[in-house]
Amino acid sequence: MPVIIFAVFIDLLGFGIIIPILPFLTLQYGGDALLGAALMSVYSLTTFLAGPLWGRLSDKIGRRPALAATFFGSTVAYTMLAFSDSLIMLFVARAMSGMMAGNVGIAMAAMSDLTDENNRGRAMGLIGAAFGLGFAFGPFIGGLLGGVGGEPNVFIPGLAAAAFSFTAMMLTLRFMPETSTAGHDTTLNESEPDAPLPHWTAVLRAPGAFALYAMFFITAVGQSICFAITPFWANAILGWSQTQVGFLLAGVGLCVAAIQSLAVGPLFRVFGEVKALILGAVTHLTGILLLFIAPAHPATAIVAFPMIMSGLTISFPALNSLVSMRSDRRVQGTALGLSSGISALGRVFGPLSGGFIFEGFSAYTPYLAVALTGAIVLTWAVFEIRQLASRAI
Repeated sequence: MPVIIFAVFIDLLGFGIIIPILPFLTLQYGGDALLGAALMSVYSLTTFLAGPLWGRLSDKIGRRPALAATFFGSTVAYTMLAFSDSLIMLFVARAMSGMMAGNVGIAMAAMSDLTDENNRGRAMGLIGAAFGLGFAFGPFIGGLLGGVGGEPNVFIPGLAAAAFSFTAMMLTLRFMPETSTAGHDTTLNESEPDAPLPHWTAVLRAPGAFALYAMFFITAVGQSICFAITPFWANAILGWSQTQVGFLLAGVGLCVAAIQSLAVGPLFRVFGEVKALILGAVTHLTGILLLFIAPAHPATAIVAFPMIMSGLTISFPALNSLVSMRSDRRVQGTALGLSSGISALGRVFGPLSGGFIFEGFSAYTPYLAVALTGAIVLTWAVFEIRQLASRAI
């Protein structure tokens, strides 16, 4: 389990390095906020297309080789990004990088292989903590490296990201054991030990599956609007550079990591995944309210954005834990790959819609859309609790 978590952290560290630089490179190459949002979205579009395929492949050939393959592809993609000198090259490199983001679903499936329902939520939280730490240290490093030479550049950060992905691949190949035994587990069906895997559509036939997967889309829309628009908001409202944006995102990442590693497990044990979703949605909405009513000041950003993102980030381990518990364990990779892919689809629409609203209205208006996503998740979670209560009666 530590190997999986550390490998994901290393890979997300490389991903986070690029985040604070891309908006400024877009502007440098003659683009605007909408085009910068599209650059974020192309990554998520290819993740949506490839993520479920990686998850299904890991069910068939095993988690270890599939995970190592995605890290290798990320190494190649970040190397391409380092040598990009135009918007077209940036888009191509980001698209390839997105195709390799199936490593998230594979890692979650591996964690699901190693845990039972009692500690599944904590395991998903640890993956989320690796995300948070990657987003904390990655943007911090990227903000520094991206300003080397006085102008925004992607060469040094791109090579650093490639090196981190290569390290993650080597760690996986050297230290990670195979966790999936579903393909040849005779206890699953003693009369047919070599029975084929269930069809991938089996993951959609569980009660409430469509609504559950829809929450991944809704949450990802809100989260990706925040990540895509916040650098532009900070530049337009506070006059911040890529280095200052990197520091802000680093602080957000540290808050996310602390909550995921220290709070998610206890929250799920005490309240359960669904009630934890309600707490996260309330925190998220409170942060947005603060952003609107408090003065436009660095202190407002330092307090509001960690609240917004920390509240949202509780959703993903809670939802993934629910998906894992409600899915046949022989298709855990498929189920979690699908959740990862649907989340990626939300991250396609999120930055594009956020960029459109930002350019067409004001720097604050996109956060009204973010508030709407939190309200939808809150409503669904309350409905789920009522459904559970009615079944108990």
